[in-house]
Amino acid sequence: MKRWSRKPLTLRVLILVFVLLAALATLGNSLYVAYTVQRSALIHSTLEANRAYAAKVASSISEFIHSAQRNLAFSANILAAHQGDHAVLRAEAMRLQSQDTYFNSIAVVDAQGKVLEAYPDSLQIVGTTLRSVGVQQALQLKRPTVSQAYVSIAGNLVVFISQPIISPSGEYLGLVGGSVYILKQSVLHTIIGSHFHHEGTYAFVADANRRLLHHPEAQRVGELLKDNPTVESALRGETGSMEVQNTQGMEMLAGYAQVPEANWAVVAQKPRDLSLAPLGLLMKDMFFGLIPASLLGVLLIWGGALLITRPLRQLAYSAERLSAPETPGELRAINTWYREAAAIRQALLTGVGLMQQKLGRLSQEAQSDALTGLANRRALSAALITLEQSALPYAVLLLDIDHFKQVNDSWGHDAGDEALRQVASVLRDSSRAEDLACRSGGEEFVLLLPGTSLEAARSIAERIRETVAGTLIPQVGKVTLSIGVAESGGTSRPSDAVLKQADQRLYSAKQAGRNRVVSSDAP
Repeated sequence: MKRWSRKPLTLRVLILVFVLLAALATLGNSLYVAYTVQRSALIHSTLEANRAYAAKVASSISEFIHSAQRNLAFSANILAAHQGDHAVLRAEAMRLQSQDTYFNSIAVVDAQGKVLEAYPDSLQIVGTTLRSVGVQQALQLKRPTVSQAYVSIAGNLVVFISQPIISPSGEYLGLVGGSVYILKQSVLHTIIGSHFHHEGTYAFVADANRRLLHHPEAQRVGELLKDNPTVESALRGETGSMEVQNTQGMEMLAGYAQVPEANWAVVAQKPRDLSLAPLGLLMKDMFFGLIPASLLGVLLIWGGALLITRPLRQLAYSAERLSAPETPGELRAINTWYREAAAIRQALLTGVGLMQQKLGRLSQEAQSDALTGLANRRALSAALITLEQSALPYAVLLLDIDHFKQVNDSWGHDAGDEALRQVASVLRDSSRAEDLACRSGGEEFVLLLPGTSLEAARSIAERIRETVAGTLIPQVGKVTLSIGVAESGGTSRPSDAVLKQADQRLYSAKQAGRNRVVSSDAP
């Protein structure tokens, strides 16, 4: 089974991954912060707007009450001077009801609650005594009043606004007042409705008894509210805003204010979801607005990463080929424009120089084989140790002259020595400067090929075998070679294991008929 080894990530890929992660984290954080800030701003602005809206509606209602009470006070002064004049009472009641349209009906009542005049008098109450809550409260207080909502004798939900009638001598004579119908069209509806917002914000008004005096849903007018924190706060005289749930459980952003003259609560509110509706579009625009800048930033960083890692990538490529003769030139040609890369290049150049000097020195010292001029086994061992220490890959050729004993037996040892010299000459001519050719003993030779793959080594072996087979040797004629090829690969295999594998393949070449190259263990 073939094992797949995971290739390590390159530096530029790592930089890009970290840049992308940083960009995504920054983008996500920016969007999150923008979302929270904008959400808080929208909620705050809606709450503030509704607080101001409620305060404005409350102020308008206060102005209405003040204006109505001023008109009633003017009439009260006239009625105090003409208390017994029925024509004056009648004329003043008609004027109040028709001139300002503040009131749905007018009543002039004496100190005991008896109706002296009413307009319009559709119920014919003149001469009767009124027992309604608003009138009785005003008679008891004997001062300007605005009643809470109550049901009149005619069955209408009304608010009664009154002014006392005081004689020139200071005697309390009764009151003049006007009824404002809650469930019918009145000036109060007009005042509140004129502030209605068409963006989801609406206002409602409740009296001190928590009864709705105005609501956009007309069927709810007159309903008693329970546990409404905005109404409770307004009735305590507070003005402000808060997040609440309405009776349907919907989250609302509400502002509230009090109408102090009547102790009414005005509440303006808007659904929170509706207030936050622009947030989605805002975040979408922000996201698409950030994308171009983010992409440009990533591209700039990616370009910078390529520029920074290019010298390192070139240095890494050269480090894998330290034994190649062209490596020093390649290293010097690399543009190491920053200090760290320049230091790495200098270290590699120094290492290449030392290795080549050591291999060259070993090659020179190994010229101890007087017969062939090749390196001996000692030099071969030293070269293998050097390659192991540098962790460089290499290939090994083990060569053996076929039927060499017959050469010695048939033509003598001198002829055999000539055959050995001719084979050594072919090996020397087929070697590079960094290669090491050795005579390992008798008719056996070793060719050490640093930085060479198995396939390339096989090609070299075939070329050597063909050259030797085609070379005419004096006194001997032609000889052939059997060659075993092995490589160290990218692993940390010991050199003796590599040599043993090459020897086994040499044996396979002999067994297969000689004059051949074997580079694999397959049969």
